[in-house]
Amino acid sequence: MITSQQFGTTQNGIEITKFILRNNNDFEVHLLSYGLAIQKILYPTNSANKQDIVLGFDNLKTYEDHPLFIGCIVGRNANRLSNGSIIIDNEEIQLSQNEGNNQLHGGYKGFDKQVWDCEIIGTKIKATYVSPDKEEGFPGKVTTTIFFELTEDNKLKIDIDAITDKTTVVNLTRHDYFNLKDGGVSDIKSHQIQINADAYTPTDSESLVTGDLLPINNHSAFDLRKPVTIQDNLNKYNKELPKGYDHNFSANRTETLKSVAIATETESGRQVEILSTQPGVQFYTGGHITDIEGKNKTLYKAFHGFCLETQHFPDATKHDHFSSTIITPKKPYSQHIVYKFKA
Repeated sequence: MITSQQFGTTQNGIEITKFILRNNNDFEVHLLSYGLAIQKILYPTNSANKQDIVLGFDNLKTYEDHPLFIGCIVGRNANRLSNGSIIIDNEEIQLSQNEGNNQLHGGYKGFDKQVWDCEIIGTKIKATYVSPDKEEGFPGKVTTTIFFELTEDNKLKIDIDAITDKTTVVNLTRHDYFNLKDGGVSDIKSHQIQINADAYTPTDSESLVTGDLLPINNHSAFDLRKPVTIQDNLNKYNKELPKGYDHNFSANRTETLKSVAIATETESGRQVEILSTQPGVQFYTGGHITDIEGKNKTLYKAFHGFCLETQHFPDATKHDHFSSTIITPKKPYSQHIVYKFKA
């Protein structure tokens, strides 16, 4: 079942809608037409209450003003682009630079800061945004369509398609901050994490990928193939992970829908499994969160949420051995993400 209600008006006077998806198992997903932010995911508990398991805000203004992409769709290009540029047909194209000399998550006003055209179609929400040619410097008009569906077997299915009228770059992800314990009241260090990846892309001092794709060695900070407690690894590898994880892992590079990661809060037993068709996943443990007032006046601090951002590898147009992020009128973009919740 899907219902809707108003969630305020943007600073430009556009009304924003919140859509509430519910299934018969008492799971709820609250989705905004602004930035396609997942404002809440309510997980049923043994009591009459439900536990919110994502970070978010109670008002629209904070979504408009805040820079940390909390709970939103990210595009046109997820992650960092060195020098704020892309290379297409051997030509370097200059884009906006919103993080020093680089571009992060699509620029100053990426897909996370846009109002999406949303409608309810049966059991799904269809969301559309038309990004004009040269938006944030990207070539081509890109029309992105995303379907959201909460199934009766506790899966949130997210199907993403994009078409363009000229050759361009598209690399989309979701930037949901999970905290399966208490929705951000405390930190996520007691969570267990498993990432099904045999390699990762190391970064430099600016968090830009070096272009290397390194195999994961047993017992290293990046060997997450078996469940580990986040706190244990932060303690054990504190020199390698001074701000925690913010690294891209190779999800074994297949284009089929596959299990990428599983996060578990052991005390409650709450669990989310991430499935994706994308070749990579950015694991981020929220080390840069600093005293943000979230829902119910909760103060979010560092490590109060983690992200599992399925995507193509960062800065891919500058590294030929990375899976291509280039799309054309004849080669559109199509990817799938599933959040599978343990009942």
